[in-house]
Amino acid sequence: MVIKLLTRVDKLYIASALYVVLSLVLGAFLLNGLVIFLGWNMILATVVFALAKLMKYQSHQNRHWIFLILIFGLWVLFFPNTFYILTDFIHLQVYDFFTDYPSIYTMQTDDWLVMGHITVGALLGLKLGINSIVLLEDTFLSKLKLKPYKIILLTSLFLLSSTGIYIGRFLRFNSWDFLRLFQILASLFEEFQFMVSFILIFTVIHWVSYLLFANRTNNVV
Repeated sequence: MVIKLLTRVDKLYIASALYVVLSLVLGAFLLNGLVIFLGWNMILATVVFALAKLMKYQSHQNRHWIFLILIFGLWVLFFPNTFYILTDFIHLQVYDFFTDYPSIYTMQTDDWLVMGHITVGALLGLKLGINSIVLLEDTFLSKLKLKPYKIILLTSLFLLSSTGIYIGRFLRFNSWDFLRLFQILASLFEEFQFMVSFILIFTVIHWVSYLLFANRTNNVV
């Protein structure tokens, strides 16, 4: 029964669940709050993939377009969480990899465990995000005759996502804080030059990730 159930569940859900459990176990073992919190970040990234799956299913059920727009809005709002884990690499600055740069290393297994855990989380987050895009492309681009505008639509999404990552990382707002829009806007342009640079850098990262990992022949694994 368990085996049959697991075969019906998308492998990305299983991978995400395992990562969350590992984050709790490894974080408790290392007494490391960052590792534990990576599990929460993965839950948010998985929500994005789940919303894309839901939207694809509901479109096949011929749901009212208002309902689909609502789900799509939530998807766009949460999408930055899939790439956000990349920014957690900045926390590696508090770990010791060298005693004397560049040739004398600090042989600390715990520090490499943290680095490995962030790397796996970042790759899984990218996979969840890119697969969710592919699901929606396959469902809606042809139906809505939007294929000629694909590059524009993806660039717009990646710009919005990069802005969301900036807001989350530096202004410390979450996806559900969109109701505090005026407070966000009041803080958004305080470091305008850096903000623009960061958004452009991450837009490029989005595009490179998409070009590398988008896979339409097997987009559910």
